[in-house]
Amino acid sequence: MSNGLPLVPDFITRLIKLWAEKRLPEPDQQTTLVRRRIYILPTRHGLTFFITLLVILTGAINYENSLGFMLSFLLGSIGFLGMIYTHENLNHLTLNTATTRPVFAGQPAHFPITLSSDKKHGFMNIQFQSRNGEAVSAHLEPLAADCQVQIPLNTEQRGWLELGEFKVFTEFPLGLFHAWSWNHLNTRCLVYPKPDEHPPHFDLSSQHSGQHASEQDGYDDFAGIREYQKGDAPNHLAWKAIARTRELQTKQFHAEVGDEIILSWYALPDNMDIERKLSVLCRWVLDADHHGLKYGLQLPGTQLAAGSGRHHRHLCLKSLALFSRS
Repeated sequence: MSNGLPLVPDFITRLIKLWAEKRLPEPDQQTTLVRRRIYILPTRHGLTFFITLLVILTGAINYENSLGFMLSFLLGSIGFLGMIYTHENLNHLTLNTATTRPVFAGQPAHFPITLSSDKKHGFMNIQFQSRNGEAVSAHLEPLAADCQVQIPLNTEQRGWLELGEFKVFTEFPLGLFHAWSWNHLNTRCLVYPKPDEHPPHFDLSSQHSGQHASEQDGYDDFAGIREYQKGDAPNHLAWKAIARTRELQTKQFHAEVGDEIILSWYALPDNMDIERKLSVLCRWVLDADHHGLKYGLQLPGTQLAAGSGRHHRHLCLKSLALFSRS
């Protein structure tokens, strides 16, 4: 499958795209492909096919061969029907946005698009391509209510990332024609900062917010062996004790931590780059969440109270992703 416009120079392709963009409706969460927004051209295979037909027709005229006429008209009719079916494979296709999951910078964002139609026929081998991602395909089976496709888009920096313009195209069923449409849906993805790979050591003891430290499950000091409980990490299994008693047992560790900790922007060196600070704080948030700690986040102009869980983790990472020091 070709991803660009077949048989058309690049500068003409850009002119066609600019002209098509002016005809795009305002970005919305739903759009329906209609005839005036669908464009179609022959592919390289299609051009070869029609040149071959022209040669056959010329020979039939020259030699007054009725079989040659029949063959050229038959193949020409098949090619003409293929053009209609290729165009109809996009016509009246409705695209809807869905919730996009946040990702970390450097990871590809995947924008879910739901396909549906009021037509009863299927939409086969529909290709979707974002401005800097690979093309992905989807099939809406006949009489099916809908289906979903994930459009990938590369990420480079934190913050909100909009899907922007993307191309929908098809060459089904014969590959002789390339039909396409440009679209712009109102959907975006939150991109967290990239976690720092070698963050500075975070000193828990200096971050106690309470007057007394408490002992919680951790990974610092060995505290004995207990019976295995569902959800225990496999690398904490006490194999020697298991071999001796033939019962599953788990090593238990304790770490002395405060009632809660504060992950502070001001704990990092002043000469550290802003993006590096956000990257380090992102890593600290992930580590604190992984170890089940109750933590808060302090940024210039922002203070998140200590908490835990998936929602609190998202709030902290969102604050880092949207941080702006103005």
